[in-house]
Amino acid sequence: MSTNTGNIAALLRPGLKAIVGELPSYPEQYAEIFSYHTSDKYQEIEVEMRMPGIADIKPEGMPTATDSSIGQRIITNYIHKTVGLNEILTKETIRDNLYNREFPRLAVSLRTSLRTAKNVLLTNILNNAFNAAYPIGDGQSVCSATHPVDGGFYSNVTPAPAAFSETTVETMLIQIQGFVMQSGILAQTMAKKLIIPKELQFSASRLLNSSFRVGVANNDINAMYHGDYIPEGYRVNHYLTSPTSFFILTDSPDGFKLYQRDTVETDTHADYITNNIMMKAEERYSGGITNPRGVIGSQGV
Repeated sequence: MSTNTGNIAALLRPGLKAIVGELPSYPEQYAEIFSYHTSDKYQEIEVEMRMPGIADIKPEGMPTATDSSIGQRIITNYIHKTVGLNEILTKETIRDNLYNREFPRLAVSLRTSLRTAKNVLLTNILNNAFNAAYPIGDGQSVCSATHPVDGGFYSNVTPAPAAFSETTVETMLIQIQGFVMQSGILAQTMAKKLIIPKELQFSASRLLNSSFRVGVANNDINAMYHGDYIPEGYRVNHYLTSPTSFFILTDSPDGFKLYQRDTVETDTHADYITNNIMMKAEERYSGGITNPRGVIGSQGV
């Protein structure tokens, strides 16, 4: 449906003091979570391999142990989708509007729409991180207690939903250091940053920026602060839908990824039959996670 003069009746009369509509919006908050990559194909495919396991003692006079389990294990597909929006204005709307300077701002608004959609779509991967209906390459949810490795599992979720607290974060930091590779070898993994909803920003600030423990009567140091266990601090993501769920990103490689197939394209076209002016903006990309060791989460309570 096109925008006609009836939709902008106030703009057809002189004397308006101000026109309000486009307000500042949040920037690319997904960039705090996803590493950026470009793509020149329909999809990108990534494979997690099982590499050699732990070496064994060689008995005297006997052959060295053989590891024949090397091979591919988990395949992750990134299939790009096009995201876009268009606006249609009648010729009369363009001709009769007395405040034509406002219409060029539609192009800016369309870019804002695309940026917001990207924030929502990519953050939804975290919003659905505990939901088994949204499996990743290994068949588990992003945050699961049963990510498969040869001969067992590893967990990147708290044993039970736990509220944001010093104890919960410490438990997660210890759990991160227990992640294993497909071969069972212990992976050197450390925390990097907290991703939290707006409701937890003050609690996170107190926890990470206080030199002494928060909310206790004794005078203990804040080990998390002095040990710099979360070196990049916390980031508020305003597109997280749960007020209690929170996540710690780790330095494990190949975690959350954004593949950009086509960057933002804008176009303006005049329809020959109707003389309507059509403005369009779109881009194409995909997002996901290849290595779940890149995050640990708690649903909160």
